[in-house]
Amino acid sequence: MTGATEGMVGGGYYDSNSSFQADVAASGDALLKHAVDALALPADGKVTVADYGCSEGRNSMRSLNTALSLLAARGVSSASVLHNDLPTNDWNVLSKNLTGSDSYLRHFPGAYALFAPRAFFGQVTSPSTITLGTSGSAAHWLSCQPPDLDMPTSLDRSDAPPAEREKILKQAADDWLAFLTARAEELQPGGVLLVQMLGADGRVDPVRVSSAGLLKLMNECALQLIDDGEVPREIYARYCFPVVPRTVEEASVPVLGPLADRLELLHCGLVPIPSPYETALEKTGDVATFAKDYTAFTRAFSESSLREGVFQYGKSGADVLADRFYELMRAALEARPNDYPFDDLTLSVMVRRR
Repeated sequence: MTGATEGMVGGGYYDSNSSFQADVAASGDALLKHAVDALALPADGKVTVADYGCSEGRNSMRSLNTALSLLAARGVSSASVLHNDLPTNDWNVLSKNLTGSDSYLRHFPGAYALFAPRAFFGQVTSPSTITLGTSGSAAHWLSCQPPDLDMPTSLDRSDAPPAEREKILKQAADDWLAFLTARAEELQPGGVLLVQMLGADGRVDPVRVSSAGLLKLMNECALQLIDDGEVPREIYARYCFPVVPRTVEEASVPVLGPLADRLELLHCGLVPIPSPYETALEKTGDVATFAKDYTAFTRAFSESSLREGVFQYGKSGADVLADRFYELMRAALEARPNDYPFDDLTLSVMVRRR
């Protein structure tokens, strides 16, 4: 099984093209306050805040500043902040962000930054050391491609044949359980974890799944590369785009089941976050800018996975195919700007270590 992604596009590209993820983080302020109010401060006063899936850090810097302010209001004067992401993350850009004017290190002299370059599907730090954990727009990623896929006409689980959809959903369930099991080890007793990720509403028919319109467009562009003879269909058949939005029920299962003796569910719910790209289009009517920005947003989080699973096997090479794929996207969005909406439901999950 191949890995799902090597991370977001580096060099500051992700930071510059992730306005949606920044909006998701900002939407969690009230839940973050709830989380800090609900946690038990450790008796020894050693407080550590963990940011799981930090990427280049711009989007989480605001949330970390808020968390440290809330902790300070509870009497915390010194805290370590653990930044976690894949070893292939752009840690250099994160380091630069930590020296910038928006960094919590500028505002909280008693704060210290730590790095944990490991996949968050296992433990990334010592047991019982995390007071507050946060994760924004990251936990919907799969750890790897599900085995033995046969999806020659779709990269999206929503359009996959039933048997293939079950493989993808099983991988997603296993990964979510692994993620929460690792956090149950790392959280201190009374510590709280807040996760924000893409969600799905299984109560409506058809099921409303975040980013379905975007995945439809990505699939059309990939199939165009296949029709042009650039990518073998058998390669595409074993690839799914490894992001799986979860329902409230799917997110709750590990906490109410196998981890019920270790974790307490404090919150699990969906809230829509508007697409900043479509909002700008409605205000300005500038279709060209909309197509450019929506494409850059997509490239920032998707290119690594598509390179690993599809582009590297293409006739023209990964660099050429990546450029061609995203140009196909941009052209389609400019020609049909209303056909591929980014309809989001953000799923927020808050748990406390018993």
